[in-house]
Amino acid sequence: MPCPDPMYMPFSRMPMPMPPGGELMLVRAYVPDQPYIGLLPLGEAMAKGTIFPNLVVPFPHER
Repeated sequence: MPCPDPMYMPFSRMPMPMPPGGELMLVRAYVPDQPYIGLLPLGEAMAKGTIFPNLVVPFPHER
């Protein structure tokens, strides 16, 4: 259900705080560069959940 007035949050009667100028930045993403090392063979990639070897991170198994 769309909100009739964008200055009001859904399910609330309180106005949204807006910074001066009216533009609101909600998030900023940071993604570090990752070097291209190559690709894993398809069978190994399916078992590990990624085709990129630098993203393989072994997690300890719970006992």
